[in-house]
Amino acid sequence: MSLTNYQEVQTYLKFLPLLQDLPKQPFFIVYDAEADVLYIDFNNPPQSADDSELTDDDIVIRYDETEAIIGLTILNASQR
Repeated sequence: MSLTNYQEVQTYLKFLPLLQDLPKQPFFIVYDAEADVLYIDFNNPPQSADDSELTDDDIVIRYDETEAIIGLTILNASQR
């Protein structure tokens, strides 16, 4: 393994402690670099939202018909 690949792997490993606190179910995460938006869906495959709200810190919280949170859309993700 080259040093560049090893350093990239180390970057991803920093997320492991955060993963322990996530719900223990399959989820879907995609980063759109061109739009600088991170999409997190707590269902895989993603579920369509029935409602959403934009927070003051540019996070869109998406809800299903029972008002359960089904995902987050994080705007300007690289600035966080």
